[in-house]
Amino acid sequence: MALNPFSAEQIIARLQFENPWWVTGSLDGYYQSFKPRLYFNLFYPLVKNTTVHRASVLMGPRRVGKTVMLYHTIQQLILDGVSPQKILYASIETPIYNNIPLDELFTMAKKATGDT
Repeated sequence: MALNPFSAEQIIARLQFENPWWVTGSLDGYYQSFKPRLYFNLFYPLVKNTTVHRASVLMGPRRVGKTVMLYHTIQQLILDGVSPQKILYASIETPIYNNIPLDELFTMAKKATGDT
């Protein structure tokens, strides 16, 4: 993490900011007010299926609703009984996460949720 100028405390604070459901247990009303995206019912089962150990990638042009779909997915996971503290959202466009290996980011997220 030597190439990242931010402290672990700053990164953890940013993770907590981007993942308010860790404390509140639900999605912010702002995103709940959006209409579900057209492909939500196709995308969600891919995320929910934990029998296959793989990543689900959501790609598309800017401003088509990818972030809204992700937030709706987070809310549905919570409604389906997934612990909010087990759901991590980290935007790759947030510079604070540059040059942090994924395993270190997960470790910081666990520390942020108290799951150490």
